[in-house]
Amino acid sequence: MTLHPPNKHPVTKAQRIFLDLRSKILSGDLTPERHLTLRPIAETYGTGINAASEAVKALAAEGLVRLEGKAGARILARDLSRIRGDFILRLAIECETVRRVAEVADDMQLAALKRIAGHVDALFAEGDSLRECRDLDVQFHDTLASFSGVSQLREALAPLLDRLVCLDQTTNRNEEIPGQKHMEVFEAIETRDPNHAVEAMRMHLEHSMHLSLAELQFG
Repeated sequence: MTLHPPNKHPVTKAQRIFLDLRSKILSGDLTPERHLTLRPIAETYGTGINAASEAVKALAAEGLVRLEGKAGARILARDLSRIRGDFILRLAIECETVRRVAEVADDMQLAALKRIAGHVDALFAEGDSLRECRDLDVQFHDTLASFSGVSQLREALAPLLDRLVCLDQTTNRNEEIPGQKHMEVFEAIETRDPNHAVEAMRMHLEHSMHLSLAELQFG
């Protein structure tokens, strides 16, 4: 069961649409192959097209719908075994990535990672922008991969980030599985202890995996 602690920031229109549609898709109220059209969505929720579009793009980023041009999207069937496998592959790639970064990153690279980690954590705490939170989350992990010095790690990670980085972390939290902040991963890297960095990344990703699979399985 996912608990929703009080949020000092109001939920945006796009978040409200996203969370409601997401809940209906996960519960089965909205079935696979059903088409979601932006204008009817906007009319249903009393918002503009932009808010409806941002919400649908958020659903697509979680792999719940497939975008179809500018008009809307189509709901996809969920494949939990595929999603679980993607998370396990991401875990293997990112643990090796962070191990190498702890060993080889220079001071300028560490400073860049610190800036991104601090920024993304601040945005998650504020909870005002789904898209910006997700983009910075992806940027943090992509930057880590680029600093590993192994281009194949970054290439292998890119499609997984697109599918697995969730957008509702600011409003949808599980008190039984505490979150692992990006600054905690950075601070582990900064120690230059590869094993410590790997453990921090493992905790960070396992939190996302357990929470996402629980949401997908139980709604």
